[in-house]
Amino acid sequence: MLTKNLPIKAIVQFSIIPIAIGSIWSLTIVLGFHYLDLKWLAIPFLPISLLGIAVSFYVGFKNNAANDRQNEARKNWGGITNDTRSFIAMLNTYLPEDDKGMKANILKRHIAWLYAHKGFLRHKRMDWEHNLKLNEEYRDRFRQDFTINLEFEKDVSTYLPKDELAEVESYSNIASKLLQNQSKMLKYLRTEHLIEDFRLFELQNHMTKLYEHQGKNERIKTFPIPRQYANYASLFVMVFVFLLPLGLINETQEINIWLTIPFSVLVTWVFHQMDLVGEYSEHPFEGLLADTPMTAITRNLEIEILQSLGESNLPKPILAKNGILM
Repeated sequence: MLTKNLPIKAIVQFSIIPIAIGSIWSLTIVLGFHYLDLKWLAIPFLPISLLGIAVSFYVGFKNNAANDRQNEARKNWGGITNDTRSFIAMLNTYLPEDDKGMKANILKRHIAWLYAHKGFLRHKRMDWEHNLKLNEEYRDRFRQDFTINLEFEKDVSTYLPKDELAEVESYSNIASKLLQNQSKMLKYLRTEHLIEDFRLFELQNHMTKLYEHQGKNERIKTFPIPRQYANYASLFVMVFVFLLPLGLINETQEINIWLTIPFSVLVTWVFHQMDLVGEYSEHPFEGLLADTPMTAITRNLEIEILQSLGESNLPKPILAKNGILM
């Protein structure tokens, strides 16, 4: 998100369920207490308030862990950006100026690697990621708005020879195979005496850095926050909002018992949104509102690489739409 505030539509869409549940449950408690004379529904508020404090700390811990994952994802892609630019500069310096074909071969393979890595992170679905119908609608809309391809071949068919494209597509991890091919190409440069050992060492160090960025992103993608933290946080929120109107009714019966309903709904909504923030920050690559803008980063690097090769037919940068950048 590039706007100061979240879209009102998104806030409303993700608030309907907790508001509806909070309203129905608190109304049920008030009606039972007031009209059916179920006085036993009123319980002391003190233990519920203590539970609320404990739940807020637990949810805060989960949200901190989720925010760390999101920040790490952004740092990793920042590292990919920096190392890509360094890679371009090193190739411009190390390779003979008249050998433009070799430099183009290496840099276009790097573009293919960027798309392969981005595709794995965004389009591989994990069981613990969000699969609600509303989320799928958001993903479909973003794919259309930002012309995001689901197939690796559509993005890189102009950057890889047909035989290499067919070879890498047979591997389970296409991005890793492309980096292996890059290492083979660097070895070929040394064998042909186009670079010396020191330059081979420096270029291979950049391959190692790219492996590290890829591995860090794949760790975030393929391993969630431990379920004992993520699931229990949501469970504790549900227990708290279940008990909340039972305690509030004990506090409001001397003033106006119907105040239980709006207070219950408000607190239920706040705790649900707190839990939801961590829930969505946990997955920074799944193509939703809080997604790391990998499409825009990849396109910007693609443009920079093509410009360094002297090409004029450049793709257009990815721009934000309605404050959202993918």
